Amino acid sequence: MLAACGCSNETPDTETDVTSGEPAFYPIDFCIVTGNDFDEEGTNMVPFTYEHDGITIKFCCKPCLPKFKKNPSKYLVILEEELEALSNESSNEG
Repeated sequence: MLAACGCSNETPDTETDVTSGEPAFYPIDFCIVTGNDFDEEGTNMVPFTYEHDGITIKFCCKPCLPKFKKNPSKYLVILEEELEALSNESSNEG
């Protein structure tokens, strides 16, 4: 998708649960800030998980968090659209 936008391979802080045990299910497969795929091969991205108003959000890396915090509504719209699309896909398959 998009190239890494200022993302680094720094290790996550303790405020993230991304490295503790089994990774939690996350419905979309890309970062809502950069558009980077989480499973993109050849990258050293360390996904970062953050909870915003009770919603768990997964970023491709910790540097995406300040970008998200600057304008959360901009990125939450992307998440809502993706979740709605996934919901429509699953209801059409059933």
